[in-house]
Amino acid sequence: MLKKSSIKTALVAALAIALVSPVTAPANAAADIKIGVITSTSGPLKSYGDAYIDGLEWGLKYYTNGKNSVDGRKFVITKKDDGADPASATASFKDMVGNGTNIIVGTASSGVGLTLAPLAAQNKVLYISGPAKNDAVTSAANKYVFRSGNTSLQDFAPLASIKPIKGKKVILFVEDNAFGLGNIAAAKAYLAPKGALFEEIKVPTTTADFTPFAKKAADVKGDYIFIAWSNALTSGAMFTALAQQKAYATARPITGLAGVASYDIYGSLFEGANAILTNSYFPGVVGNQAASAIAADYAKAGKSQDLFTSVGVNAAQMIIAAVKGNANLDVDKMITTLESTSFVGLTGLNKVNKKNHTLIQSMFLVRLTKENGHYVPSLVSTLYNVTV
Repeated sequence: MLKKSSIKTALVAALAIALVSPVTAPANAAADIKIGVITSTSGPLKSYGDAYIDGLEWGLKYYTNGKNSVDGRKFVITKKDDGADPASATASFKDMVGNGTNIIVGTASSGVGLTLAPLAAQNKVLYISGPAKNDAVTSAANKYVFRSGNTSLQDFAPLASIKPIKGKKVILFVEDNAFGLGNIAAAKAYLAPKGALFEEIKVPTTTADFTPFAKKAADVKGDYIFIAWSNALTSGAMFTALAQQKAYATARPITGLAGVASYDIYGSLFEGANAILTNSYFPGVVGNQAASAIAADYAKAGKSQDLFTSVGVNAAQMIIAAVKGNANLDVDKMITTLESTSFVGLTGLNKVNKKNHTLIQSMFLVRLTKENGHYVPSLVSTLYNVTV
């Protein structure tokens, strides 16, 4: 017969087990889904990173009907500012991997994206790149990296029908960084087979006075000047210098329409220059249920959409697809699922290209027109199912 003291000891032990077991027992199905976000929320790409994060958070809520969870598991988001610095982004990536983060997304910087892509493969973690456009971020050689935005080559797709181009001189006026060099490669891939000739002007990212580079562009007397610029803090000064040096006098400007803050700058500086503007997104470019919903939600919250809002929304849909029905959050299952994923986003139909994990998507040609004292974009034409 057990003594009373033994019975008391056994009851205490049983109670302790009962209290501890819910914490220590395997519970994969109920575990949080850890999402790491690495992008710029300071520095020259801040506006891009902010728009991306806003779109991501909105998308996770909207596509889970306000639950911010999938299969009963909550999304727990950790955000880190990379400041467009690869070293800072690398440290954040490693910390996230060490903390058991399930999916890492983001970056508006091509330099950062090119740095993080191989880390995803080394650590066997899913990485969904964001606004960064350098084509080499995603490739057939790295199954762990997908893209929720577009590439530099896709930016060029709307320019394929430019005429006349054979024998014409195209000035490639770009930042001397991964983004700019990616645009040079894309320009030559698209336009060289059509007979275009090129003059490259690479501008150091530390440049404060753009006059010498703008004068050089004007002196070339090209037929077209393609401008690839990601630094939102210096773009106004750069475009102004080109206009002051009369670079557009002979060279028709070609560039991507940037964020909302640039509309009035572009509109006024390109007045009369017959600029060709490519675009991956502006609010309302496509009309669908999600577009109406985000417009209403942002208006209610006093927020404004921007160029990379849609890229964040795409990332949210890709995250949801990757984890749904994936009880163990197995990365190989995530990859297999995403490789056959298609979805309708703020730019219309998107489909993951199984070959290289880019997104097959629509791209746009737009124009800026003045309304009530401000320039606003309007759609000229849509290129559907753009792939690379």
